[in-house]
Amino acid sequence: MDSIIHSGKTKVVGLVVDKIDKIMHGMQLGSTGMHNQIKQWCQKGFLGSLINYLLNHGYDVWMTSDHGNKECSGKGSPSEGVISETKGERVRIYLSGELRFQVAADFSFAHEWHPIGLPSDYFPLVAAQQDAFITKGNTIVGHGGISIKEVIVPFLV
Repeated sequence: MDSIIHSGKTKVVGLVVDKIDKIMHGMQLGSTGMHNQIKQWCQKGFLGSLINYLLNHGYDVWMTSDHGNKECSGKGSPSEGVISETKGERVRIYLSGELRFQVAADFSFAHEWHPIGLPSDYFPLVAAQQDAFITKGNTIVGHGGISIKEVIVPFLV
């Protein structure tokens, strides 16, 4: 840190620590597994050391995230080839309303979303509740849907 932060000269420091996001995206053991891995990572001391370093150099520390997350169960994954522009686990984006409608007909857990404020050629199909567009019975910790747990952004001062 001493090579990039110069005491008295560096007024603001913005850092991205993406370890928790990487843990979340690789998680196959649900929320409990994710929380366990985060706990293990925190016990190694990197985050605590970083925060202490910044506080000891007179910085105020603010922490946030780019999104929340939630544990979801697979209800099936459309095998649609190239008709989906984005193939997310919680939301899939289609190039037309007709394509979205065709896929939605086969997935009762999915809802056609008609958002306000997005481009007119943006056709999302959203997985409901704790459902995901993954193999039936599999579990993930995911984000990208419209549940409050996924869109709330934690902020600590």
